Amino acid sequence: MAELIDGACKVLRAYKHDEVADRAERKLAATGRSSSIVVVGEIKRGKSLLVSALIDRDGAALDDVEHSTAVATRFVTATDDFPEGTAELVFPDGSRRVDRAELGEWITTGGRHVQDPTVETLPVAAIVPIASEKLTNASVVDTPGIGGLDPRHAAMAARSADRAAVLVLVCEASTPLTEPEMRFLRESAAGVENVLVVVTKTDKNLTRWEQIVAENRRAIAEHVGRDIPVVAVSSVRSLAATALPPSPVRERSLACSGVPGLWAMLDERVAAARHRPEADALRVALDGLRRIETHIADELSVVRDGESAIPDLTAEMERLKGLKDEAQQWEQHLQRDLTLARQRAVTRLDEEITRVREDWTTRINKSSMQVLRRSPQVFTAQIQADLLDAMATTAQVFLDDLEKIVADLFDDPQQWEHIREITLEALQTDPLVTGEVGSKRQGLLDPSVLTMGMIGTTMLGAVIGAGAIAGVAWVAINLGFKAMRTGKTNLLTWLRETLATVRTVTTRMLEAAMATTRPEIVLRRRKHLQDRITELQKRIDEAKRAAQADAATRTANIERLEKNLRITRARITPIETTLTGDAA
Repeated sequence: MAELIDGACKVLRAYKHDEVADRAERKLAATGRSSSIVVVGEIKRGKSLLVSALIDRDGAALDDVEHSTAVATRFVTATDDFPEGTAELVFPDGSRRVDRAELGEWITTGGRHVQDPTVETLPVAAIVPIASEKLTNASVVDTPGIGGLDPRHAAMAARSADRAAVLVLVCEASTPLTEPEMRFLRESAAGVENVLVVVTKTDKNLTRWEQIVAENRRAIAEHVGRDIPVVAVSSVRSLAATALPPSPVRERSLACSGVPGLWAMLDERVAAARHRPEADALRVALDGLRRIETHIADELSVVRDGESAIPDLTAEMERLKGLKDEAQQWEQHLQRDLTLARQRAVTRLDEEITRVREDWTTRINKSSMQVLRRSPQVFTAQIQADLLDAMATTAQVFLDDLEKIVADLFDDPQQWEHIREITLEALQTDPLVTGEVGSKRQGLLDPSVLTMGMIGTTMLGAVIGAGAIAGVAWVAINLGFKAMRTGKTNLLTWLRETLATVRTVTTRMLEAAMATTRPEIVLRRRKHLQDRITELQKRIDEAKRAAQADAATRTANIERLEKNLRITRARITPIETTLTGDAA
């Protein structure tokens, strides 16, 4: 595909479409980023054991009978700089490298540091390097199962990676999919492209697992309305087979575990995700080539028709001049439309914040502090996901309205692509810290911190899709775990303060986007109209010259344009064929 992009970009640059060529090359450069396989499920469904089986390393994912994983743990391929035997803990205010043996003390519900009341902050995620060939093209994420399944949180996790490829829902072979699991599938299916269901523990349900798989497939078809594969595996058998020396017996045991078949499906989906940037680059280049094709065809028509083409060209030029002269009027309309878009977004923001406040106030009031303190990391991750979801939803409302505004002003989709990129760069903020929550609790409650910065592809950006909100890397909420031990009043006060902070940050984000986007639209609209007028004047002049030219000159011009048209179409055809093949 790189050759197709390179050839297309040569034609694009020859016709001064450098911006389109640059965009296609940037999208192509995104190819090869690591994909993610995100494993989710209710507590004690065998997620961690499945993760260990997927990466061929017994005990890689921490879990036991009494304690569960409390934070999302990403397993990545080991490197010289990040060797196996180490781990990176992600805290609200930074990260820390630790020995792999210490990991359980920080990220499981029974971990020593998790249980220690003197520890003031706990990690919200962990990254573990493993020397496994399985992780060459994709990282595997083990998510905590505490608190049940929430489609918003799982979708956030699935789309938070550079190229989140597959969301794997883990259930077990002792019972069909539960109503919460089915609801999760139904709601997540709309937001995640690749979803699989894995039925674990077939070794413990030898006589019934096939029936359970069949029942799950029927239920998914009936209630989800989407073809979601259901795969049965025994993680225990897979890990036992992996420990055997290479032999036919080992291979048969592995095959019977179902894990190799699962990996085949995952590999297929990961490969498709890795090629997505190439397809995006081809689509950008194709759009530019088609515009060049239209331009050449119009010019050829002018040369052939000569003086008879002049009236239509002149009428179109007068129309464009009229639009240019009405600049003050449409600029006022633009300001009005942008203001309305911002107002609609803020209204949605208030609705989302109200939802979060009501949900969490109810949850805090109904739960004992003992329950809340049992898994503070899970609490952190869930409310973080809710706040990010509120911010993402708000930003998407603004982006949707902005796209409609731009579409009304331009007849060129590439204009929206550029303006969108500019807007996304503006959708970022500086760190913002709330004040102490009450002087009498000075030192007991750490302030809430919303940390936003440029850290590559972002969680919030991934929620909106296609890399949106390019600047907001993550929202780190310093709960000040001490506050969770000082009572519900402090916790509810913290919640109120944090929601107010989120509203301030998001509103400021929208204002920055609006201030940056408006002049960009105005300048590009003016240039767009002037370029069109200049182009039409050239065609009128060309029509006049064609009318006065002798037959030989006219024939030469026609042959030149026809040759250029053939060259352009020769670049278009293989791209169309490639994209059609990918779609099939």
